[in-house]
Amino acid sequence: MKLKFFIAVIFVLTSKTIFSQWETGAGLGISLPITGYGEVLKTGWLINADGRYRFKKGKFAVGMKAQYVRLQNDKNPADQFQNARMTIAPLILTAEYSSIQGSLQPYITGGLGITFFNLNYDTSPTTGESVNNVSFTMMPLVGLRYAASKNIYPFIESGFVLLADGPPIGFPKAEKMTGYDNITAGVCYRFK
Repeated sequence: MKLKFFIAVIFVLTSKTIFSQWETGAGLGISLPITGYGEVLKTGWLINADGRYRFKKGKFAVGMKAQYVRLQNDKNPADQFQNARMTIAPLILTAEYSSIQGSLQPYITGGLGITFFNLNYDTSPTTGESVNNVSFTMMPLVGLRYAASKNIYPFIESGFVLLADGPPIGFPKAEKMTGYDNITAGVCYRFK
């Protein structure tokens, strides 16, 4: 017991030398529905927020990413999903590898998490349906940061958020994994 406590104290006291920086970021972007979602809904918008714990040499980081996505335009007026609109909110644990080459810092990120989604659509002029679900989620992503200063890093990134449950019953391609592609621009702040 005393040994575990002693190791924990040593870790906390030396953590400043083991881990060099925290960072947080936020951005806005567009979301492009794919497979089943893409058959029913048009392009939408998203808000992105994330935080990372960057290891000492700066190339590896772990963190969490949250997005709020709104696909609010019906793509196909002839299908059964009239006036379709969807809200998607993933929460993803991430691992990042960054190549530090001067001011430009390309990076790749992978993530696993969960996503809450809500689909609303009309079944007649006076009635509608609402479908809620939570799904296992995967996310591959690539991006580029620019070191504008010691702490400020504007970025642009693109990736897929893939939902394992697929679209609701009745959607085209309902048997396939679906989700959205996103292109996001924002700013990251590094605490140094």
